Amino acid sequence: MKRKSDDLSQAKCNRKFDVWPITRFDREFPYFRLPSELGSFSLDGSREYVDSRSQLRVYSPPSEGNVAWDVSHGYNVFIQRDENKNEYLDHLLKWIQLYRRSKFPSSNCDTDSCKDNSDASM
Repeated sequence: MKRKSDDLSQAKCNRKFDVWPITRFDREFPYFRLPSELGSFSLDGSREYVDSRSQLRVYSPPSEGNVAWDVSHGYNVFIQRDENKNEYLDHLLKWIQLYRRSKFPSSNCDTDSCKDNSDASM
C-alpha cells in the first residue's frame, strides 16, 4: 500500500522548470560580498549557550610529510552530545536575539514587544 507522503514526493519530483525563453536569464550577475564574521558564541561542556569565545580553537594544519593520523587521540576526553535532544538552531537564534539591535540595525523589530514574542519560542 502506497503512503500519501510517497505520492506527494513523487509529485514534487515530476514538476518541470521551464527554461524557455532562455533570454529571461540574460541579466547582470548579482554581486556577492566576501563573508565576514558578525559575532561568535560558545557551548560549554553541557552544551549550554555561553556568550563568549571561550571554546574557540585554532586549526593549524600539519606540515607536509609529518602526518600521523591517530583517530583515537582525544577519544577518552571528548564529551558525547545527547543524540536524543534536538538542538536545531536554538543557540544561533539565541545569539541573534541578543545582538539583533547592534548587528542588524535595519531590523523592523525595534520594540520590546518583539523580544517578548521571540522569548516565548525559546
